[in-house]
Amino acid sequence: MLNCSVVIPTFYPGDIINKLLLSLPPVKEIIIFDNGNDVKLKNNILDHFQNIKYFNTGDIGLARTFNFALNNATSHNIFITQPDVELHGDCIENLLSAKEKYQNAAILTPLIFEDNKYSIFDHYQLKIDKSKKLKKSIRTENNKIIPSGDFCVEAVNATAMLIDKTKVKSIGGWDNYYYTYLEDIDLSYNVRKNNYEIIKISSAKVNHVGFASHEKKNFNKVNKKRIFNFTKSSLYFDHKHKDKSEFWSVTSGKLFIFIIKFFLNLLLMRLNKVNLNFYRLKAFYYFFILEKLGKSGNKQ
Repeated sequence: MLNCSVVIPTFYPGDIINKLLLSLPPVKEIIIFDNGNDVKLKNNILDHFQNIKYFNTGDIGLARTFNFALNNATSHNIFITQPDVELHGDCIENLLSAKEKYQNAAILTPLIFEDNKYSIFDHYQLKIDKSKKLKKSIRTENNKIIPSGDFCVEAVNATAMLIDKTKVKSIGGWDNYYYTYLEDIDLSYNVRKNNYEIIKISSAKVNHVGFASHEKKNFNKVNKKRIFNFTKSSLYFDHKHKDKSEFWSVTSGKLFIFIIKFFLNLLLMRLNKVNLNFYRLKAFYYFFILEKLGKSGNKQ
């Protein structure tokens, strides 16, 4: 049995989580943090799978869920992943072995595949200047060639990652403001700012279905939350990490574009695009008016 705690946040994942659970090796514990009070999920996993700890956290979002995991996982090795992921081969075993080799790594991650093709979202560029401010916007790398060896990266998402519990706790864990989106990039930023490393392990691989961690019947509900929270998280991330003059310049331009798109699509009766821009503008209202630049917490 591997000395590792597997952490899975969920929000009405449906049956797809079963493929993930079946792909996991024997580990010290598997912890499911249910953000949706999903009775079907609870009955399914407790009836058919062993060694699972189930927490009904309520709809608290990913950052708070991951911090909850930091305080409840019993292993110093925490493997975080998502319901729509499936592990290949000895993924966790190879990550744990690499952790012994890369002593300064706070995060080690497998190679990410989307529908069995090497993902453009495997890792990201996150340029930081000497004053620890973000120099450029987050960008995906040109991930076309599958790496043949391990390598250091600037940022990764939470599709699948092995974290060193002690190191991540020492830098304050996740920022609880984030409901979802960019909480992982924010953590990557803090890991690097504190002189720890993020390492991709080429011998560890997972396949990610992508946008399949929720049942289809919940798509519209989840998609509205996704647009709203991505926009609000982006505002918070940029305000937190970018030079303030650049932040205001870029943000005011985005706001102007969203307003124009909202009214233009309203005139053309493109209701789907009207909704999309409505939730973007709603995020601006929450962040700037209700939360006063994110200072009053992450309200839903």
